[in-house]
Amino acid sequence: MQCIDCHRTERHNISGKLYSVSASNTNRVSCDQCHTSSPHMDMIIDQHTAKVACQTCHIPEYAKANATKLWWDWSTAGRLDEMGLPYAEPDADGNHNYLSIKGNFVWDDHVEPEYTWFNGIADHYLGTDTIKEIPVKIIDLYGEYKDPDSKIWPVKVHRGRQIYDTVNNTLVHLKLFAPEQGMGSFWKDFDWDTAAYLGMKYNNRPYSGKWGFVESEAAWPLNHMVSPKEKTLSCTECHSRDGRLAELNDFYLPGRDYSSLVEQGGIGIILLSIVGVFGHGIMRIISCFRKDECVESEIEKNGKS
Repeated sequence: MQCIDCHRTERHNISGKLYSVSASNTNRVSCDQCHTSSPHMDMIIDQHTAKVACQTCHIPEYAKANATKLWWDWSTAGRLDEMGLPYAEPDADGNHNYLSIKGNFVWDDHVEPEYTWFNGIADHYLGTDTIKEIPVKIIDLYGEYKDPDSKIWPVKVHRGRQIYDTVNNTLVHLKLFAPEQGMGSFWKDFDWDTAAYLGMKYNNRPYSGKWGFVESEAAWPLNHMVSPKEKTLSCTECHSRDGRLAELNDFYLPGRDYSSLVEQGGIGIILLSIVGVFGHGIMRIISCFRKDECVESEIEKNGKS
């Protein structure tokens, strides 16, 4: 397939071009545009599409070919080597474990997604926002079980630690680049305070001069890297006590959750079925005996007459 098979363009507007980060549920690309909402030829599986996104089963892992960045820690940036110069530490695959200009990273491949409810609407941290919770939600996806537009969706959650103003309680814009040293950029001078002051001044934002580091995370809905049907999720990968949806616990999931009412009701139905089967069998046996007695009585009566 080519990109434009899904991302169709009309009058230079590319559908789905902002799918991962768009704040509003508009200009989307969806699987059922080609496959319909009931593509499986199986009623039970097709019923899942009411609350489960196609991607949930059909993207069991991501970063299949190359590793993806899962953690970015800015707080360790600024270390220099023995010569006073910035340096890099690559891993065996060539990914940066550390960069003086950016800090530490954690990479991984063949990653199992996390799962959340998503109705297509996202919230974003803006530069003028104050920090309301930790970790700071850079991208927060809206949705819940009771929302008719929400579905269970696989996501990549990118986590990290970044600089913030401890007095104003806002994330800090840094001045990162300059052509040479002495101009206050972090990538040249490695001075947190100066880079923070100049970055906030450039963006016309208040800066108290007091800074620290705070954890943050951004949830990215997964849509690419679809697996063939032979490698999709099996039923038990979700419908089990320690399955993939163990943390998504605002609804009852058969095979994962325990309900005394459901369990006792199920046992009761089984027992009633057994009693019904045996009762029916006994009635059939009694009926046969009575039928034989009636036949014999009729024969005797006819013989006497």
